Amino acid sequence: MARRWAGIFGLYLLAAWLLHGFGVNLWTQMLGGGDSYTAGLPSKLFATSLSPWNPYVQLGQYTFANTQFQALYPPALLAMSALPNTLGYNLFLLGHYALGGLGFYLWMRQTGLGRESAFWGGLSFLTGGFLVAHKGHQAMVTTAVWLPLWLGLAARHAATGERRVAVGAGGVLALSILAGFPQMTVHGLLVLGPYWVWRGGWRRALTGWGWMVALGAALSSLQWLAVAEALPHMTRESLTFAMFQQNALPAAHLAAWFVPNVLGGMHGVPSYALDAQLVEVYLYCGLAPLVLAGLARGREARFWVGVLAVSLALSLGWEPVQQVLFRVPVYNLFRAAGRHRMEMHLAVSVLAALGLSRLAESRGRRWVFLAVGAGVGASLVWAWRVPIYDSVNVLVTDLSAAAWREQNTAWTSVTMWGPVVALLAAGMCLWRRAPGWAWGLLLVVDTGSVGRTIYDNPNTTDLYGRERRSEVKYLFERGYDAVHERILPVDPRLWQTYPLQSMLYGLQTANDYTPMWTKRYQALTGFALNGEGGAALAGRQRLLSALGVRFLLTKEPESVAAVRGAKGYRELAASREGVTVFENPGVLPRFRFVREAVGVADLGAAERGWAAGFDSAGAAMVERMTGRTPLAAGRIVAERVENAALSWRVATEGRALFVVADTWSPGWTATVNGRPARIEIVNGCMRGVFIETAGEHEIAMRFWPWSLTVGLVVTALGLLAAVSLCRRGRG
Repeated sequence: MARRWAGIFGLYLLAAWLLHGFGVNLWTQMLGGGDSYTAGLPSKLFATSLSPWNPYVQLGQYTFANTQFQALYPPALLAMSALPNTLGYNLFLLGHYALGGLGFYLWMRQTGLGRESAFWGGLSFLTGGFLVAHKGHQAMVTTAVWLPLWLGLAARHAATGERRVAVGAGGVLALSILAGFPQMTVHGLLVLGPYWVWRGGWRRALTGWGWMVALGAALSSLQWLAVAEALPHMTRESLTFAMFQQNALPAAHLAAWFVPNVLGGMHGVPSYALDAQLVEVYLYCGLAPLVLAGLARGREARFWVGVLAVSLALSLGWEPVQQVLFRVPVYNLFRAAGRHRMEMHLAVSVLAALGLSRLAESRGRRWVFLAVGAGVGASLVWAWRVPIYDSVNVLVTDLSAAAWREQNTAWTSVTMWGPVVALLAAGMCLWRRAPGWAWGLLLVVDTGSVGRTIYDNPNTTDLYGRERRSEVKYLFERGYDAVHERILPVDPRLWQTYPLQSMLYGLQTANDYTPMWTKRYQALTGFALNGEGGAALAGRQRLLSALGVRFLLTKEPESVAAVRGAKGYRELAASREGVTVFENPGVLPRFRFVREAVGVADLGAAERGWAAGFDSAGAAMVERMTGRTPLAAGRIVAERVENAALSWRVATEGRALFVVADTWSPGWTATVNGRPARIEIVNGCMRGVFIETAGEHEIAMRFWPWSLTVGLVVTALGLLAAVSLCRRGRG
């Protein structure tokens, strides 16, 4: 049995490689790129350190609370520890596509479907538009692929009532949570609940859910407890309705079921639709699944038609429905209604597998083919008629949106003839009642011809080593101190230092790209979603000096002009990889003493202080303090700097305030000469400690939040409980 499963996994891995990796150098090119290149790879490599504090994000952040970093996800830790490079990442990603296919196969076999149909359904799932389009959102993929296995365990528990099966479902729930994209876990639960009840009834489903949730919560407690502790201090504590409504599926995009390039965006054609964030609304999953899905009949098919209809309605993001859903706790923390495409493509894959299983006896084949053909025809007509806009994706090219559409709708364009060829091939398979392997080959060729054009598979050779990037090497030639000074990559085109590639070079940075924004840091810096806003921040030189920013890197002409216009910076070099480097002569050390403490009531008062031009060169704003207090001088004699533990030996001339220009966060504790000391909130988002007497002192700061202690205990208890319950068998 295990050998057969390994063989099936290998076939799915081959299919994933053909779809995503064929012709790509897996040692040097990253599959997909996108967010995986700018944040995923460096954060995954950092996670192997198992450090609970990441000093490279927002002046420091609780590592385990940032779910998309997958800091506690066992497959990522194993893969990146064994192969800490691009090859390891690519194998990790391809392996998850194969895992999704294998989980689907096992699920379909559990429900009684034949091997050929079950295998083909798994192939359809891993080549579906949702998983293909989100290849660059790797955490989304590695979370979503657990859903079929999860459903298979639910089906088995519904049939047998075995307690250990429910325990297994709890393990999958834990892996789904640790995989880093909780929105996909929640969407999966929305399908899992009704499915469990439908197959086994309320009583058995509730029993299974009880065991699953208890074990899943225990085994993933390190992460969700970290999120619970950090969330009140994060901007993601709540969303505005506008963000909640973002990236719903516009009705016009439904044509992309049949013609993927209706609104541009694939085969090298930029999007020419105003509302098209094509990764978020990409629907194409091949025409073969649509043809086969039309053949599905029976009770099972009716359930999945219902899932398809509900998930489609949710994806469209109708405002009256969204207004209701926005008031649902937990669900209202997630944006992009269009991500319900995961359930849509899952339902299509199930229906297609069911359709293939009854291909031989089906009498409605002709009408199914004609219906899909009508969809293709209508979509091709829509390609000529859809309103077009000069969107951002088009403005960066030399052609207008109208010119792009003229090229994209010419009969020589693959946009026009590609779906027609795929439809004719599907019709031939339908007419000849082709075996599963022929349908599978058609599916891989059809979806691969489009899906491979979404991302550029960037080369990562120059990420490994400071000397490989001239602008990074230049910083160190200018005397950059990576422990005590920071840089500010001003605009997103600085791929090698923005947003988190700096982690690979060991660069302290004042920028970021993450959904988990620390409220205080964001309030002071004004960074927007995805870390944008560095050009505006360049105009606040005193704040940058307090953050320890010595060098500013720019690439866009607008960013260069913004820094020049801010004045006060020294322009050092230009045209190093197209990067212009500026130096901040007023930069302050990351660790320093100040000569005056200025009392402020709260963060709002600190913000007003910075807006009024507060100079932190010799003073610090201290919250929960009143008045102004002069302080004695001090100096650092020795220091030891680690991610989650900092210590210094200092000498002071009297009462002094020691400032650490790192993020204040619950979980940090301090001692002075071995005795507990209160950590003050300094300058709005930093940490500080008062030293009361003159002389030499030992200062230590350590990050160990309560959620880490409790999480370790609960996880250990969960593992013991899982082993015990599995040994006891049925329940």
